[in-house]
Amino acid sequence: MWSSPFGAEFIETILARCLAGHDFDELLGEDDCPHLQFESISDSPTPAGFLRLWRAASPFDRMLHVRLQGHPADTQLFFLFALSETVLPHFHAQVVQFGEDSCVYNADLLPRLDPVDHPEYFTQVFEPITRDYWKATQTKDNTCASAPTNPAIAIYLSPWGLGADRPTDRAELQRVGPHILAYVDHLLQLARALDYPCPDSDLMRARDRRHLACFFDERLDRRAWKGVYGLLGEQQGQEMRRLLATPLHAS
Repeated sequence: MWSSPFGAEFIETILARCLAGHDFDELLGEDDCPHLQFESISDSPTPAGFLRLWRAASPFDRMLHVRLQGHPADTQLFFLFALSETVLPHFHAQVVQFGEDSCVYNADLLPRLDPVDHPEYFTQVFEPITRDYWKATQTKDNTCASAPTNPAIAIYLSPWGLGADRPTDRAELQRVGPHILAYVDHLLQLARALDYPCPDSDLMRARDRRHLACFFDERLDRRAWKGVYGLLGEQQGQEMRRLLATPLHAS
C-alpha cells in the first residue's frame, strides 16, 4: 500500500520477539497460507488482509496477528493470550497507519485479577514496567503523554497502557517502540517466572470468558467494528471476532 509500511514492520518485530522467546505452532490455512485470508466486499473484491493464528505452549494459549488493508488505513492487530485458567496477563498491540508517515498506536498488558483483592499481583506484574511507562508518557513530544482515553474500553485494560489515540508519526512510534518491546520481554519473563497463587481454575476460566466477551463486544467500539464490517462484511468480521475471543486449548 505504501513504500514504507512501518506499522506492519513494528508488529512483525513484536511477533519475532515472541516466536524467539516461546514455543508456538502456526495453524495454517489452505496451501500453507495464513489461517484466514480476507477479501474486501467491494464491487471488485480484492485482498483485504489476513489473520495468522498460532497455538501456544503453556502458559500461553494462542497468538494472533491480524492485518486489515483498506483505504485509507492499514491496520495491524497483535494479541498474545495466556491460558484462561492462569493469572498471566494477556498482551495486545495495534498500529493503524494512515499514510507514509501517519499512524495511531496502542499497547497494553491486560490484568487477570482485581487490584483491590490482589494488590500484590499488580506489584509483581506491573511495577517492573512502570519505568518504561513513565519514560514513554513523560516525553512531551509523544502524544501518549496526553492521549484521550475511551473509558468504556479502558476499564478492560490497565492504567499502564501506552497509546496515541490521535494521529502521530513514525518518529513517535520509534521512540515509544522500545518501551512496548520491554512490555513484551517482561511478559515472556513472567511466563517463566510469575509466582502468584492462582484462584480457582474454573473461576478464572469463567472470568476470562466474560472479560473477552466484553472486550470484543461490537458495542464497546462501534466505530472500529463498523469499519471492519464495512471492509470485510459480517461473515468474515464475525469469524475474526470469534477467533480473537475463543481459547484454543480445551478448558
